[in-house]
Parts: sequence; structure tokens; C-alpha cells
Amino acid sequence: MTRLPRMSRVAMMAIALASTVSLPAFASDDADDVATYAVQRRLFREGLELSGGLGFLPLNAFEKGFAVEGTVTYHFSTTWGWEIGQGAYVFANADTGLQQQLLANFGVQPTQLTYAQFLGSSNLLFTPFYGKLAVLNHSVSHIEVFFPLGIALGKYANDPGNPNGFREGIDIGLGVRWFLSTHTALRIDARDYILTPGFSSSLFALDQELFVTLGLSIAFGGDER
Repeated sequence: MTRLPRMSRVAMMAIALASTVSLPAFASDDADDVATYAVQRRLFREGLELSGGLGFLPLNAFEKGFAVEGTVTYHFSTTWGWEIGQGAYVFANADTGLQQQLLANFGVQPTQLTYAQFLGSSNLLFTPFYGKLAVLNHSVSHIEVFFPLGIALGKYANDPGNPNGFREGIDIGLGVRWFLSTHTALRIDARDYILTPGFSSSLFALDQELFVTLGLSIAFGGDER
């Protein structure tokens, strides 16, 4: 039986080891190619968008507000847009019973209650995320996530020290658009309004309103790609 020199055996082992290690590298390259091809252009593109819906104001401890809301948005691209105008009118308030509870249990009568009557804003819209969802392996839904940021204005009733009731500030939010067709989508928005108590008040005295909306949007000038 012929024996290979020691150096030859070592060289053959090194070649075999290198071949084994190179296989995952080729597999990784193939996986990178697949991942590259998996990134596709967005199927839906919007131009002018009109939306409307019903909203809820949950932060007031004494009264919860219900509102109708509408927006007008122009999309410059799939990533950037301008929410030209957004407005919400509070049409009803639900008493939580906290005022009666304080009076019955502690004999405490709250001061005059302040609540929002109107909220409006104009925002820059940033839409960085877009994806697909498989629904029960039977259909594919397209969704996108957007972030509005801009200036805001609120109108309040029974606002002490601020007879006109207007408060200015900013709003920031998070929204999801679920496409039902090329031109229609279901929208879920959550916005945080950060407002001063009045134009003459200190900038350090800030109030907040959280506004959650479920609505429907219609796009004009968009297309399917």
C-alpha cells in the first residue's frame, strides 16, 4: 500500500475543507440575489387623496369625545406628500361619570370642564413603509405606513382665561393605509395634538389630545403599476 507524503495529505485536507466552506458562500450569494428580486415597486400610487371617517378622543377623564374627520392630501411621490388640510369636528361627548363620583364620594365639585370642539392641522406626510399581506393564503393585500407631522389648531369650549377658545401647537401621528382597490383604501390614524392653552399663555404650559380615526380614502390621479 502506497502512502502519500505527509505534506500531500495535508494539502488534500486543506483543499477538501476549502471546498466545503465555499458551498455556503455560493448559497449565500444565491440568497442575496433572491432577496434583491423580492424588492418590488409599489403597486398603487396616489395623487390627490380625499378621506373621511369617525374618530375618538380618549384622554379627557370626564368626557370622551366622538368626531367626524376629513383630510385633503396631495402625494408628490410614493414617499412624500402634503396633507393640505385635516379637520375633526366633535359632535358628541360621553360623560364618564367621574364628576358625579367625585361629588358623591368626596364632596368635591370639579371646576368648569373644558373639552375640544374642533381639531385641525396641516402636515408633511412621510410614507417609508409598504408591504403585502397574504390573507388566509387566498388573496394578497397591500398596506403602507405613514407619519404626519405639522402645525395644529384646536377650538375648546369652557376654556378659562381664553375666551376665544383657540389653542395652537403641533401634531404628530402614525397611520396605516390598507388598499381595497386601485383608488380606495381603509385608513387607521392615530394623532397626538400638543397644544398651548391659549395664544397669550406660556409655551411651557402644554395640553395633549390623542385622536384615533377609522376612515375611508379615495385617490384621484393615482395608478396601478
